[in-house]
Amino acid sequence: MSEVKKDASDPKTMDISGEELMKQRAEAMEMQIATRRQAMIELIMRQTDYTEEVARIKLEDWKNNYLHVIKEYMNPNFQDKLETPTSTKNQMIYGEIRNFMDDVNTQQLQRKRHAEQLEQRKAAYIAYMNKLQKEEKENN
Repeated sequence: MSEVKKDASDPKTMDISGEELMKQRAEAMEMQIATRRQAMIELIMRQTDYTEEVARIKLEDWKNNYLHVIKEYMNPNFQDKLETPTSTKNQMIYGEIRNFMDDVNTQQLQRKRHAEQLEQRKAAYIAYMNKLQKEEKENN
């Protein structure tokens, strides 16, 4: 059996000290961050018509929040909140009562128009039937 001798100068066989291990982890972390950042830039470029440089600048402006970059592209004023008129409870109650009464009024008007149309149709039908009866009597 041949044994493999460990050489102190060989980086593969050398024990890693805490400092070297931290350095390797930091490098790996930097690679992950760079890969993730490049993926975000590519995503922004697909979703917008920004170039890579513009996407990088916008991403830095928005502190690596790619959603904000895309939202800004779609609507530059996306952070402006729309002001909704505030009303008191009393105003809301009276508003609901007013809406309810308006609905009742429109429904009542619809029922009235429908009844008038039925009366007109009924009168037209009776007039038509009377005309048919007169013609029938004249023919006999």
